[in-house]
Amino acid sequence: MFFERKIKLLMSLLINIAVIGLEITGIVICALNTGLEMFNFYTTDSNLFAMFASIIFAFYTARSLFSKKNFEIPKYVKILKYISVCCLNLTFVVVTAIFAPAFGENGYAYMLFNGDFFYFHFLCPILTLISFILFEGSTEYRLSLSFLAVTPTLLYAACAVTLNLLYLMDGPYPFLHIYEQPVMLSVLWFIMISDASFLSSALIQKLAEFFARLSEKKEKYIKMHIP
Repeated sequence: MFFERKIKLLMSLLINIAVIGLEITGIVICALNTGLEMFNFYTTDSNLFAMFASIIFAFYTARSLFSKKNFEIPKYVKILKYISVCCLNLTFVVVTAIFAPAFGENGYAYMLFNGDFFYFHFLCPILTLISFILFEGSTEYRLSLSFLAVTPTLLYAACAVTLNLLYLMDGPYPFLHIYEQPVMLSVLWFIMISDASFLSSALIQKLAEFFARLSEKKEKYIKMHIP
């Protein structure tokens, strides 16, 4: 049981360290290409959030892994990491379901493997999702956390819409061009993306719960059958 916990902590630590390095690489590429305008994008903001969440989570994971006192990772750190994973997953969902197909031929190759997109749209969302589902999730599903995970997306939407209304920001996404589309279309976009954020967040939590319970059953089986 102790050994299984150590393996999970180690795998989580290694993946989070990898994510931190990949995020820094993507941020540098993005900054060189777009400058300060990169902060206008939900993709960039969510990846920055994920990087800081991974730094904090890696610190507490290392403390728990190498300390003789068997420290537990604080609950708020786990929640922060979960929310960041959900934000990155929303980026991946929107890119693969909306932007890549809309881009036409080679849309997926461009949106997933080109420049900073390779880090922001593909590598970091996939790695953080794998790490959370397999090594960091709990056996308890909480609906309130799924709602909480939508909060950063709603906050970004509120800021972006306000700045677009005041002509202080243009877009940067097609569905944020509120003066160039009917009000009802803007409302439909908001509902669709909010729903996608909530449903994907709930699914992530459910998958993490499934694998955590599977791991728990495995530990119990080993404890019962191996002296």
